[in-house]
Amino acid sequence: MFYTLTANPAVDMTVSSSPLEPDENVRTGSASYTANGKGLDVSFAFKKMGVDTVALGFFAGFTGKFIVEEVMNLGCLCRPVWTDGITRINTYVNDGQHEYGILNPGAPITPQHQEELYNILDTAGDLECLIVSGSVPPKATPDFLAQVMEHAQARGADVVLDLSSDKLKELAHKKPLLIKPNHHEMKAIFGVPVDTDDEVRVAMKLAHEAGVQNVLLTRGSRGDAYFSNGEDIWYAKREFNIKLVSSVCAGDCTLAAFLHKWYRDRDNVEEAMKLAMATGANVAESVGIGDFGHVDEYSKRVAVRKLDRK
Repeated sequence: MFYTLTANPAVDMTVSSSPLEPDENVRTGSASYTANGKGLDVSFAFKKMGVDTVALGFFAGFTGKFIVEEVMNLGCLCRPVWTDGITRINTYVNDGQHEYGILNPGAPITPQHQEELYNILDTAGDLECLIVSGSVPPKATPDFLAQVMEHAQARGADVVLDLSSDKLKELAHKKPLLIKPNHHEMKAIFGVPVDTDDEVRVAMKLAHEAGVQNVLLTRGSRGDAYFSNGEDIWYAKREFNIKLVSSVCAGDCTLAAFLHKWYRDRDNVEEAMKLAMATGANVAESVGIGDFGHVDEYSKRVAVRKLDRK
């Protein structure tokens, strides 16, 4: 079974407003509150596709209770580690011209909380693949993510990472099954841009040399992505435009959709990329993860090609 880890979850407040003006109060046109966090988004997306997961994470206070209740209301399994404080609230504002994200640090955790999480991993008999996503909460020990990987891999589980560039660089040598950086993170990790096929070839080679088994590289608003398994590289491009509502959950749902098609059939790259690109686009048109109502239609309008070997 897939397990997801959201070490630093949040309640996301997404609002639409008129253009922001300094030193002026702005009335919002709408506001929504959703249980969120990158790993939670992956679990929610899997559920939409009929796949059960177990959502792990640290939760605190009334916001933490809200998130856990929402996770269970959506039909997902959840094994929370309860901490002190209040789980953070993040704010996303779309003023019709720009999108703004205001992210808070989150509730701190202790070594005892970490040990409780490690124990869950050590005793998870159905753990096949752990997807670790998002930021680390305050006061986590420097080796927290490395320890998470070691506990999961000791169970024979695969580990997928969707983390910030500095964390990905630190953990690449532990041979994660897959990483999902965006183009900014890929450049930050390996020091090369990824604007052309040749530049992507160089960056992918460096990633595999560092220890990463597979790479799903997304390029955000460009509407395209690359995947490398160390032997071949595929390129996917959506051939349609969308009206952006919020990009917050799009990358997480892209990852879930890709894994849904690819994890148990590693040769099914083309269909996995089509579903991933279609899902990410549909989610970007929605508040939260939306209803996936256009995914099937969009999948037919994604072009995938394999790069020539050099």
